[in-house]
Amino acid sequence: MTPQLAFILASLFVGFALYIEHKGSDDTSMATWIPSLWLLYSASKQLGTWLNITTTIEAGSLPDRYFLLTLGALGTLVLLRRHFSWSGALKKNNLLILVVSYMLLSAIWSRVPGISLRRWGREAIAVIMASLLASEQFPIKAFFSTLRRAIYIALPYSLLLIKYFPLYGRQYNRWTGELTWVGVASQKNGLALLCAFSAVFLIWSLWESLLKWNLLVSKLPVLINILMLSLSLFLMMGPGRTFKYSATSFLSLLTGLIILIFLRIAVIKGIGIKGIIISVAIAVIFIGTFMPFSGKVPIKEIPMMLGRDPTLTGRIQIWNALVPYAIKKIILGHGFGGFWTTSLREQIASHAHNGYLDTILDLGFTGLILFSIFLISITVKCIKSINIKPDFSLLCLSIIIMFLIHNVGEVSLGNISSFPCSLIVLFSFLIHDKKNEIKINSRGIDS
Repeated sequence: MTPQLAFILASLFVGFALYIEHKGSDDTSMATWIPSLWLLYSASKQLGTWLNITTTIEAGSLPDRYFLLTLGALGTLVLLRRHFSWSGALKKNNLLILVVSYMLLSAIWSRVPGISLRRWGREAIAVIMASLLASEQFPIKAFFSTLRRAIYIALPYSLLLIKYFPLYGRQYNRWTGELTWVGVASQKNGLALLCAFSAVFLIWSLWESLLKWNLLVSKLPVLINILMLSLSLFLMMGPGRTFKYSATSFLSLLTGLIILIFLRIAVIKGIGIKGIIISVAIAVIFIGTFMPFSGKVPIKEIPMMLGRDPTLTGRIQIWNALVPYAIKKIILGHGFGGFWTTSLREQIASHAHNGYLDTILDLGFTGLILFSIFLISITVKCIKSINIKPDFSLLCLSIIIMFLIHNVGEVSLGNISSFPCSLIVLFSFLIHDKKNEIKINSRGIDS
């Protein structure tokens, strides 16, 4: 099959999947395509990469800048037309606003304040996207459509790029020459991460469909979700056809499924889970934070079981190189977006391979504590809302724990515009406690 024909067939399949998704969410406005594109962008290569524009992290990419500004402007216009209550939304999400405000404040002590301010603009756009979903008539249903669209586009086109456009879909290790699959993502672990979170969402969706099987008007969405789930697992195993291909993403997926099953059983049997889930979340944050500083893996058997050496594929050496920089400005950090430079990435690594350490480098322990409080607060809200919206709450809790686990070996914390932290931001605007739920329902809006 020629690449051109493969592209046409893949596009037809994606178009069909999106059409079926649209039929099932006809009460969701077209404006939700704005956060869909933003979510897809957050999990993909930058536009400059697609356009073969050579640049540095200091200079940034003009196409990406204009694209995000366009999404932000469109989202703002929609919110203004809907007379969205900014004060109410910001008050309800005061912890997130505090985190974003601290990011902005940190530009003062950044060695590159101009770059820090430019990078902070991406974080502000994340708040606009979340507000846009919250302004929908059915916010949670709009979120499901937003995420499904991103998945339905990203996974098939990732396979297309890997098989027929290797210049974009494959990479080779510069030291060993090992083949890796990247698809629409920027690197191997990015694609595996996308697949892991997509798989949990799709499994959750299929579970919900089975519970309501007799009420389903059409079974086609179920078939599409099965195909997408199979595709996510296939891509996640990489060219070697093994889940050890990306150990961190596999561990995150396994954790998400275990949490999802445990929570479902706990809800059915009426088991109290608040203390358990909060304790797990705090424990993961604690371990993830102090592991780079100790230079040791708490349970050495886990890396070996996943086919990794005791240094976690060189992560410990990277942490040892970065910890002195972190200690130097341990309280406030180097300023948001002010630590990593092109030269540092060439000398050490592309990133810290630990989201907690990466956050400390940028925002210090102050920023990490703020982020941790924000994440724990969302966890508590999800637990409180289980009796109101159990399906959505269980999904949120599973993804939050997955997110925390993933940041032990990779980086997605400390940057709310990156995937999957972008999902957590959306959750923060959509999850409600009982008081807010009753208030919203009294206006006839299903939250």
